[in-house]
Amino acid sequence: MAEELEQVSEDLVEQAKADKASKRNIIGRTSLFFKQVVGELNKVTKPTWAELRNYTGVVLAFVTVVMIIISALDWLFYQGVVFAFTPTA
Repeated sequence: MAEELEQVSEDLVEQAKADKASKRNIIGRTSLFFKQVVGELNKVTKPTWAELRNYTGVVLAFVTVVMIIISALDWLFYQGVVFAFTPTA
């Protein structure tokens, strides 16, 4: 499988070089760009449903922890400002 991907990658590179040499105008370059984008997207592996659930849970947990930390720091800074600027009688 790795050899197959390597061969496809080499073919894309050779094709890109040939296309670049033959097409120098803006339309040719744009067409080459989109061909290369599609070629790269074909290499992407999609996660399974279980992986997607796990990754989503990890991201949500991380965001929750960061929100708690930032909220605690915000409250501490607020208390410090109130302490520093509250006049005492």
